[in-house]
Amino acid sequence: MAKVTVGNINQQQVAKRGWLVGQFMEDGPFKDDNVEICYKTFTVGDPGDKLHQHPVGREYVIVLQGRAKFRVGDDVLEIKKGDYLTIPPGTPDQLIEIIEELTIVAVRTPSVPNNKVFLTKQA
Repeated sequence: MAKVTVGNINQQQVAKRGWLVGQFMEDGPFKDDNVEICYKTFTVGDPGDKLHQHPVGREYVIVLQGRAKFRVGDDVLEIKKGDYLTIPPGTPDQLIEIIEELTIVAVRTPSVPNNKVFLTKQA
């Protein structure tokens, strides 16, 4: 029987900026070239993220709580609890403003080294 390994989301929020699984994790059960999984909470006033894109793979974001302004391509959306979205490869995206404390789950596949490219245009 395969060994089951348990992680802790609260510890990962601090130690790994919310990342739970991916090729960038240390060798062990959470190192995976196929998928990246992040569970992260952003507080009001958090600066969000710089405009970027992932040239390879697709990203899925699920909003578990809160509200925020989020840029996807040329559109600025207000995302809220219960929303989910998909971001195709090469599409610029940016978390612009946290309106209410925001908790998300993000899944990106595959997990590719150096797959986050920052862009110069800002919100």
